[in-house]
Amino acid sequence: MPDIRSLLKNPYVFGASIGILVILFNISIASLAEGSFQKGYQVFLTNGIFVYLIPLAVGIQMGLFRYHRNITTGNIAGSEKMGMTGSATSSVAMVACCLHHVSDLLPAVGFILAASSFLIQYKDAIIIIGLMANMAGSAYIARAILKDRSIIAEAEKSMV
Repeated sequence: MPDIRSLLKNPYVFGASIGILVILFNISIASLAEGSFQKGYQVFLTNGIFVYLIPLAVGIQMGLFRYHRNITTGNIAGSEKMGMTGSATSSVAMVACCLHHVSDLLPAVGFILAASSFLIQYKDAIIIIGLMANMAGSAYIARAILKDRSIIAEAEKSMV
């Protein structure tokens, strides 16, 4: 039976796990803002297609990140710099993707009402911008994967 660490090195398991955590995080924030789990779940579901797209996009990006980390770690051609670049890009894209959740937190914590109403009014636009940033991050990681795979293949050829 594989341990949890080796299981999370699988890009599919890692991506799916992160996608599920995004769903749980979103429902938790909405529940906190609304005062009950049932109301929070209903608020979560009112986001329409974004309920499916956000966890899917984050899951795909994190699966790509895990795959990239797997191929660059321990290879002579892979470098820590490449892994850190993918990690930073992934982190920035995820933060941009999740910025719309501030609109859920502002009323609950009692921050500036104008900012809250602005974020709620433009919630769909903010989510779309976040999804585009997520796609850009995923494309960057996919490009890094292709580049690193070719570098690794070249290095393996030269070793033979």
